[in-house]
Amino acid sequence: MFFTFSEAVYAIDLDKLMKNQDSLKLNCIVYILVLDTIIKEYLTKNIDEDLKQKALEVYGKIEERKAAENKKYHMYQY
Repeated sequence: MFFTFSEAVYAIDLDKLMKNQDSLKLNCIVYILVLDTIIKEYLTKNIDEDLKQKALEVYGKIEERKAAENKKYHMYQY
C-alpha cells in the first residue's frame, strides 16, 4: 500500500503542476481510498492478503515497465 500511496501523492503533485483538474480529482480519490485502507489495516491489525497480493503484482508490472523504459533510454545514449 505504501507504493500506491506514494505514487498517488506524486501523481497529485504532477497534476497540480500541469493544471490537469480531471486527473487531479481521480488521483485524489485514489489517494483517499488508499489512505482509508491503510488506516483500517492499522486499526484492525488485519491485512487483506488478496489486496496485498494484487498490489505486489501491480507493483511488479510497473517496475518491469520502468525497467523497459530505462533500457530504451540507455540504448539511445550510446
